[in-house]
Amino acid sequence: MPESQVALQVQFAAMDAGDGSDPRERGLAILRRERVLSALRDASAPWTDQEEAVLLIPVTDDGHVVALDVDDRLAFELDVERLRALFSEAGLTLWLQSPRDLDEDDAELSGVDEETLAALEREFESGDIDPHDDDADAADDDEVPDDLFAVEPVRVAEFSHRGPFVARLMAQMLDTDVSYRAQADWSLLQYRTGEAHSVVTASGVDGVVIVLNVPAQGDAWIEVTGTDGETSWFWPNIERDTRPVLDVESIAVPEIADLYRRMLSEADGSLDELAALDLGTEVDLASAYRACAPEAVGGTIGQDARLRAFLVALGAPAELVDQALSESDGDDTTQRFTANGWPALARDVFVGGLGEALSLTKRDRPIARFTRALNRRPLLGAALSAAELTTGAALTRSRSRAVRVVGVLVIIDAVVDLAIWTTRWRLRTRAGKASR
Repeated sequence: MPESQVALQVQFAAMDAGDGSDPRERGLAILRRERVLSALRDASAPWTDQEEAVLLIPVTDDGHVVALDVDDRLAFELDVERLRALFSEAGLTLWLQSPRDLDEDDAELSGVDEETLAALEREFESGDIDPHDDDADAADDDEVPDDLFAVEPVRVAEFSHRGPFVARLMAQMLDTDVSYRAQADWSLLQYRTGEAHSVVTASGVDGVVIVLNVPAQGDAWIEVTGTDGETSWFWPNIERDTRPVLDVESIAVPEIADLYRRMLSEADGSLDELAALDLGTEVDLASAYRACAPEAVGGTIGQDARLRAFLVALGAPAELVDQALSESDGDDTTQRFTANGWPALARDVFVGGLGEALSLTKRDRPIARFTRALNRRPLLGAALSAAELTTGAALTRSRSRAVRVVGVLVIIDAVVDLAIWTTRWRLRTRAGKASR
């Protein structure tokens, strides 16, 4: 088969020794002897109470394993069945699937007549077949600890172009403290939560939303929502310690060595996921790919460095990323929000005004500049509301019933605005006294 026409799939295959011992040395020896273009995940991790190791093995559509011949060209003589047999001879089990296994399963199912399947279905529905009649399974259920499914807190950092309104909303929705900091046209929300939740986004209005999740244990993951509202999840550190079984640099054919590197770098599908998202023109895809690639084949070195590189590659400001990774409280520009109930949230949203709800990318538009100017001068805003109140009162003296209705509505709006401007003025005065 010509190398340019190879169709392969990198499979994640588990191997174990059956007795809980470390199978890696024996398994890697077989792969090196057969010169399989494979890799080992978590290669430097100590073997503790693990039950299996995970391999990356490329398999063709017809069930052959991709290996090298004596000239460092691709070879396809070894099939999945033979490789599994070699592992079995060494006292190991290789859980590698062959396309032929699926064909055999389909053949077995096609050999069962419809009458037999219908009879089995009737027995199951009638209760004659109990899917939970295994005593061993029942005993295992009794041994499940109560805290097995306990939710662990996750430290969350959201990067977007959104205003403080979202921070207020998240604080109330998740009943947690939320900090908010804006820099240029990007903002950072930070909070802790143990509840599963989705990104609060208005799709294309908000632009790209990037969420870093750092659990107490395990690998951090990043949730990316594109401008079209589509979301993908990335684990930059999951392939960090994946190491090729063969020495890439010793492969004599440069094209094959490059194929080996790309095969390992693209095994987790990050390249395809990123390419499918609508992330805009400011994204550095090459740096994002390196942040997800194994360190052994040119990936970014270091766990935090990989997270930082991925976030910065997607456009998040480096200063905000560093704050998120260091768990810093931010600077004097950081705002903090707490959950005070939905009525209080509604009041704060009205007081905050349109400026808090607008995207940071739209701050230079005339309506945004006018709103900020009024917010800085609450007495001027109150004067405008007073003028609106006077206008409404004048309209209510009209002979036209429709005009009088409009006048009443104008008066109601003016009274609400006056209450809001009064609250803003009090908050501004209080903040001025506190800063003295």
